Amino acid sequence: MKDFPNLSTEEAVHYLKPTFSQTSDGYEAFIRTILGFYEAHGRRFDWRETSDPYRIMLSEVMLQQTQTIRVIPKYVLFLSLWPTFKDLSQAPLDQLLFHWKGLGYNRRALNLRKSAMESERWGWTLPKEQDELRSLPGVGKATAAAIGAFSYHERTIYLETNIRRVLLHCFYPDQEGVKDKELESLLAHLVQRVEDPKQWYYALMDFGVLLKGLIPNSNVRSAHYSKQAKFENSNRQIRGQLIHLLADTGAKEQDQVTSLLSRFEEERVMYCLVQLVKEGFVEETEGTYRIAKV
Repeated sequence: MKDFPNLSTEEAVHYLKPTFSQTSDGYEAFIRTILGFYEAHGRRFDWRETSDPYRIMLSEVMLQQTQTIRVIPKYVLFLSLWPTFKDLSQAPLDQLLFHWKGLGYNRRALNLRKSAMESERWGWTLPKEQDELRSLPGVGKATAAAIGAFSYHERTIYLETNIRRVLLHCFYPDQEGVKDKELESLLAHLVQRVEDPKQWYYALMDFGVLLKGLIPNSNVRSAHYSKQAKFENSNRQIRGQLIHLLADTGAKEQDQVTSLLSRFEEERVMYCLVQLVKEGFVEETEGTYRIAKV
């Protein structure tokens, strides 16, 4: 198992067997199983060794819908280029998008820089209050909860993909359409019983990674599950290629853009380009398009 090289197949299968009741004894047994697995096989990443809100937020934003193996070098690179919120707030957008290449979802990079700018009001850091964190661009319930738990050891309710998979597999093995509200209620019971919420959530996520490699996706039984649309030949692919074209090679006239992206219909390319202008990624002057200098 590539994510847990010291874990044998026999031992991995052992972790699949138990399901747990929503009782005091069931909660305690579940917690022992999860923390025991983490103590023996937990993964180690640089962002797990810090409580710095900037480093925590950077990793959380990068990890959204992106494989860990792709995040590791980008995380190191970003810290070398922009080691603090203040540094990132001053990053030129074209450089930021150029170095973001490979992580996907460029809107995350734009929101990350906007959040860095807004962090000035807290002295170039982040608060621990959930409502204030969620006021930041692109910071939803899960990201705010992660920052609270990993930076401030707050007993937040942190529900993300891998954690959802664990709860559905271990507590709802035969149920369909399980709502996040019910899972969040379960998490609230569990997090009150653990000593360190930061370690607890890392352990849950790693157990979810283990399950992902062993069983069919439990998340399909979530009431909120929706299959991700294909990337190939999607507008998301066109948007990404437009960003990288302008960030990598500089300003282009409209005809140059459509020619270089001729594998896509011209109408779709122009639609995506106009949307990028509206969203602040790109600016247009007399028919020439470039990454915005805001």
